[in-house]
Amino acid sequence: MNSSLQRQRQLANGPALARRRLRALCAVTIAFFGISLASLAAQEPEAPVSPETTYVDTKTPLLDREPFDLIVLDEENKNFTAEVQTITTLSRPRVQEAERKGKLQFRFLYDDAFLYEVEWEHLVKVEFFENMLFDNAQKLLQQARSLDPATEFVRVEQLLDESYRYFTRLQNEYPKYPGLAAAIDEFLYQDAGSLYKSGRFAESLSVMEQLNDRNPSYRGGSLKTAMGTLVSKIVADYVKREDYRSARIVLDRLAAKFGAAQPTTIQQWRNQLIKLATEKLADAKKQLDAMEYREAIASIRQALDISPNVPGGKDLQLVLAETYPQIIVGVTQPALSYDSGRLDNWAARRTGRLVHRTLVEFLGAGSEGGEYQFPGGLIERSPDGRTMTFRLKQFLEDGDSPISNGYDLSRRLLELANPRSLEYREAWGSLATGATVEDVLRVDVNLRRSHVLPQSLLRVPMSASIQEDGKEALEGTGAFRVDIQGDSETRFMLKGFTPGSRLAELIEMKFDDAQSALNALRRGQIDVIDRLFPSDAARLADQLSRDSDLVLQKYSLPSVHMLVPKSDHPYLANANFRRALVFGIDRQRILHEELLGNKEIPGCRVLSGPFPAGLDQTDPLGYAYDHTLEPRVWRPRLAKLLTIIAEKEMALKAEILEEEPPTLTPLLIAHPATESARIACQAIISHLSIIGIEVKVKELPPGESLDKENECDLLYTEIAIWEPVSDARRLLGTRGVAQTDSPYVGQALRRLDAAENWGDVHDQLVALHHAAHNEVTVIPLWQTVDYFIYNKRLRNIGEQPVWLYQYVDQWRLGAQTAQR
Repeated sequence: MNSSLQRQRQLANGPALARRRLRALCAVTIAFFGISLASLAAQEPEAPVSPETTYVDTKTPLLDREPFDLIVLDEENKNFTAEVQTITTLSRPRVQEAERKGKLQFRFLYDDAFLYEVEWEHLVKVEFFENMLFDNAQKLLQQARSLDPATEFVRVEQLLDESYRYFTRLQNEYPKYPGLAAAIDEFLYQDAGSLYKSGRFAESLSVMEQLNDRNPSYRGGSLKTAMGTLVSKIVADYVKREDYRSARIVLDRLAAKFGAAQPTTIQQWRNQLIKLATEKLADAKKQLDAMEYREAIASIRQALDISPNVPGGKDLQLVLAETYPQIIVGVTQPALSYDSGRLDNWAARRTGRLVHRTLVEFLGAGSEGGEYQFPGGLIERSPDGRTMTFRLKQFLEDGDSPISNGYDLSRRLLELANPRSLEYREAWGSLATGATVEDVLRVDVNLRRSHVLPQSLLRVPMSASIQEDGKEALEGTGAFRVDIQGDSETRFMLKGFTPGSRLAELIEMKFDDAQSALNALRRGQIDVIDRLFPSDAARLADQLSRDSDLVLQKYSLPSVHMLVPKSDHPYLANANFRRALVFGIDRQRILHEELLGNKEIPGCRVLSGPFPAGLDQTDPLGYAYDHTLEPRVWRPRLAKLLTIIAEKEMALKAEILEEEPPTLTPLLIAHPATESARIACQAIISHLSIIGIEVKVKELPPGESLDKENECDLLYTEIAIWEPVSDARRLLGTRGVAQTDSPYVGQALRRLDAAENWGDVHDQLVALHHAAHNEVTVIPLWQTVDYFIYNKRLRNIGEQPVWLYQYVDQWRLGAQTAQR
């Protein structure tokens, strides 16, 4: 077969477009074959010409296409339309009249093997890709202009967004397109107008600023007048909502940007804010003269919020700070009880020190375990460790202390060791055998055995914190008493306050979330936020340069997060099922992605047991954690297999007992009302659903950490293990937060109680770690490092305290040090 006949058959079997022979089309010579396609086509019967002789992609959006051009022929050729490769031989974007002569050569977009040509007299239109983009952008803009944004805002924004995409591509690929800059200016002006008519003034101002940056002389320089109108509406709205900080930010930013050319409304509003602040300042002075301290403080806070530099504002704030020092703390978890010994309740631990002073106070990490102090004096140990000697100060700083002599102290120590007392502490009772008052200021306590840190067992209130009616005392041995306890705030008053004292009152103000509290802190409405989670703290660390009067600090000890079995759900009693829960939760992903925002934060890590790993391996308070025991990794297939094994084990047991086998009913997880717990539990639900375990959640009321209705199967809890040697039993013992009937855990606890030196303590805690890990007495999740943030006007707050109010006796208030 000769080459001509072979090519002819290839054309005949090729795409329909290649087989069609139009009157006006002829092929140029192809040098490789030495013949013309026109002659090849002549050997084939002429293809009928029909309206379908069109080669246009109508399905793919123009914006998603690679550049191409479009040709349209005349009626003689049935208005044949085809997309062709970009034509580079013509002037773009408009064909010059001189070019409309002879023939136009082109290649089809989807069949570029051959070069075609057409007589110009048969061409109705040659449309360039950039023109199509521009025309579509203008059409969309015109459609948006025909609608009323006040009633059809969503549709208008859809049209404008689509138009924006066209203009963006034109600007990126055809930046010199004639009229493009003016068209974009018109687009921005229309977008700003649409936002304005729909009441979205801040967004409208942002677009208007962009237009002004591009073309300050647009429409005769009238943009600043329009921006002034927008500024007035925005600031008026902020002032109406008493969000003065946001109002100042808008005014300050535009004033700095435009300088002397700023819209006149900016200075008008600045003057108005100063006037409002001056009025509040006058109110504060009157209230101070009338000794209405709380009202005066509220007025001066508002005055400085309106205008931080109002004349005389900081001076008056300093006078009030000296006369009636009031500190407001923003919290997301209100304190419903006041117990610094609560392992599982952040708010109770936070406030316990205010209301109930403890016999022995935990100061922080030491070289071996924690460091402690006895507020009433000193504690000494005998060489054999079998005797504790309490030496009381002759003159106590706190004249109202319930322990003023050795007899008071001995009674309290014996009360704690008496199993018949409501104040009985099991660990202390098993250790102490008696107390002897040697003189009024000395008490000797005999111990059954030596203990590495017997003082750690005495982190209990100096006097009974529970009243005869079973309610907690609102006034205890602490320096403060609960004055007002409401839904939105709790007021702690300093006992025996006199003007000039370090503090008069401390107010805990509840916020729904950390962001709301942070806004209040920046506005000067509060002085401290008691807790920020790691991801929030990491995000804020990059922003503090803009808030130079704020200080971010972390607490010295981490929190341990875990799921604690709480019900008699038959499946939770099965160790293999509990292992399935651990393998079925991708703890690393939840921690890293959901809680830490994909940031590496030192001290935050997944755990293999119920004890903290420490901030690093050198942390002395991580002595209970065995770093050689790796956390179980996410293995959903193994988790599913363990679930099946657990089901078969329970079915076999039921068969032996001639009972119906239990069914896997949905598990209910209760969690505190914190953002991190909320996010974590939702992720846990998702992960366990993969292996066929249905989970529901119950959010506890703010401030609660236990499910009082006892409805939950698993409790999400955040534990503070400060001293593992004494806290282990408080966590896993018979009265513990995560009490268990595991014989292995019970044996490890008994051996820990009997340990008399640090080597034995470490060995038994490691054994306890392994027992809890193997038995899955709790589902360990992770540990996190918590942060707090405060205004610099609050001084002596302490460097990395264990809890917020650890050094509250030393706190001082000053005036605002920097402009917010």
